[in-house]
Amino acid sequence: MSKAQTPKQKLEYTGKSQPPQKGVKDLKQREYFPYLPSPDLIEAVNLAIALERPLLLEGEPGCGKTRLAAAVAYEFTKKYLQKQDESEQSKWWDYYIWNIKSTIRARDGLYSYDAVARLRDAQLMGTDPQRLKEFLGEETQELKKRLQDKKNYLKFGALGNALQEHSHRPILLIDEIDKADGDFANDLLLELEELRFEVPETGDSYPTPDHKPIIFITSNREKPLPEPFLRRCLYFFVDFPSEQRLRDIINQRFGEQVKDQEELVNKAVERFDDIRQLLENVPGSRPPGTSEFLEFLTALLNKDDIKKALEDLENLSQKLPLLGTLLKTKQDQELYQKRKNG
Repeated sequence: MSKAQTPKQKLEYTGKSQPPQKGVKDLKQREYFPYLPSPDLIEAVNLAIALERPLLLEGEPGCGKTRLAAAVAYEFTKKYLQKQDESEQSKWWDYYIWNIKSTIRARDGLYSYDAVARLRDAQLMGTDPQRLKEFLGEETQELKKRLQDKKNYLKFGALGNALQEHSHRPILLIDEIDKADGDFANDLLLELEELRFEVPETGDSYPTPDHKPIIFITSNREKPLPEPFLRRCLYFFVDFPSEQRLRDIINQRFGEQVKDQEELVNKAVERFDDIRQLLENVPGSRPPGTSEFLEFLTALLNKDDIKKALEDLENLSQKLPLLGTLLKTKQDQELYQKRKNG
């Protein structure tokens, strides 16, 4: 753990840190990308940091909600860790991700306790000591030590790790909370309110840490979230980027790769905008988001012949593999084809 951050230091997110170089990864091999937040979003992040409240981010899929936590972690790494001391160059800000699934329980994010493994180990120790030593050798002593402490069968989840003591305020992303069942968010009320939890299996309590985590929660609004949960969060709706902001994102993400490709970029943005306008008010359809557009543009830029890429854009309705980077259902693809060929 780094000692760069003290309780008296004030954290501030600016959104203006030097963007990560292409392919940069942290110690967990997670890749980082440039992120261009709006001034209002920057203010919301800093309010959440100052008020020590989770920041709930809503918006349509692909608008950049998930990438925000990583962008904050990257800026804080550069601003508060790597600029402190040359020895910190290999350090990264503590950043935990909890990806929510429909079957997940609130406790899963805190910890898991392997009672079955402990029972198995106890049964092994109850066998003939001589035979056990013949089979396990030196591992027999390790088995004894493991059984002496229940904590050896305890594993913390992303939220549980974020609620441990750190030398600075860790960052936690709870991604797509609306995927879980209706009771899930309410089951987190105590942990989000008081930032503490207990483990009945070991009899241990984990009090509120001195350096409270900075928590980001994302939702695609697939299900409504309960009022008690909402009251514990700050809320921000992430708008889809304007055309100018989208172009700024392109320039940050691709750099020299798009320097002399203005025609290609313009046509790609034009096709993307056409598709979004077509599907915007169609029930059951989902307009493509920023992440899909970046994949779409990557596919075009990776073509050996830019003229061929321009031709593919002109005939996009017939180029199903390329169209599939933007439109993810046959219904939406056929709707676009009907409009272009009708």
